[in-house]
Amino acid sequence: MTIAMAGVTCAQEYLGYVGCYTDEKKEGIHVVKVNTETGAMKPLWTLSGVEGTTYFALNKAKTFLYTAQSDPSLPKGTNGLIACYRIEGEKLVLVNQVALGCGSPCHVSLDKEEKAVVWADYGTATAGVCEIQSDGSLATQPPVTVQHVGSGPDLPRQKSAHAHAALLTPDNRYLCVTDLGMDQVRFYDFAARKTGLREVEALRITTAPGAGPRHLTFHPNGKWFFLLNELNNTVSTYAYTGESPQHICTLSTLPKWFESFSKASAIKITSDGKMLFASNRGYDSIATFAVDEKTGELTLMKLSKLTGKFPRDFELVPGEKFMIVGYETSHGFQVYSVDYTTGKLTPIAKPLAAYKPVCFVFGASR
Repeated sequence: MTIAMAGVTCAQEYLGYVGCYTDEKKEGIHVVKVNTETGAMKPLWTLSGVEGTTYFALNKAKTFLYTAQSDPSLPKGTNGLIACYRIEGEKLVLVNQVALGCGSPCHVSLDKEEKAVVWADYGTATAGVCEIQSDGSLATQPPVTVQHVGSGPDLPRQKSAHAHAALLTPDNRYLCVTDLGMDQVRFYDFAARKTGLREVEALRITTAPGAGPRHLTFHPNGKWFFLLNELNNTVSTYAYTGESPQHICTLSTLPKWFESFSKASAIKITSDGKMLFASNRGYDSIATFAVDEKTGELTLMKLSKLTGKFPRDFELVPGEKFMIVGYETSHGFQVYSVDYTTGKLTPIAKPLAAYKPVCFVFGASR
């Protein structure tokens, strides 16, 4: 199967942002430059002295970067922040921060109108919404939040609820929150959020027991979404109509013969919606799936082994000829070329060193 590659038509260099865990080294956010034609990557600058930069959200104009962070002066479980940075050339300038009253989020994203940052905190099973002002800064009022309570059969990971991702449906009507601990995806009325986040129970998804839903991504056509289940290492496709989601298929992200420890971590889709990627930690690899353009069905194309350990996150480089992958436990990140005929990933250079890189996003061309 051959899949056409979407993206830029000539070589450009883009700024990339790499977030790191900072429990021992306060490396914070690395700024790099990546060439879209060659995949060459160059480190530019590091924002140090910030903690818990575990996920990013970037506005469409690529002028503001919103990040999950933590305040080291507060007790764990109450130290979560959302920070807003203005992008000035290669530098990040702090605009303001909002305290969340819970732990540091593991996932953040923007609503389609860029009027709010939505987030999920794994440790306290809390999800919420921070409003964005017209100048791009965060509104100072406390966020609107929802608390999950529940459990699942895979102990100890599912002893309690764990909100793991928060994002908006393509029509901007509902806030989706995946919960690894409860084996559920819950949908909340986003338009009415200022009076509280109310679940729309007709949209709720309950996965296979012990699946551990972690992240999801919508197809560019808005008709389907793909749910990554961490604990049983699967990807599930669902049809989305604004009513009760309908399950289409579920495929493993691992080889049939593999029986050792592994857990899925990140899921991304190409801009044309023809290829889906999912990463595995343990069986350190990325699974490439072809997406049927008529049905949303998935076909496994390739499992590409990686050169580093524990790939928590990855991101397609603008133009989608290359992919950047982070290794949480071998402390580095690396560029791979993507073969759109076979789905194979091939490393093109040695990794750059960074302490526990865990999230990526690409900004403006330079």
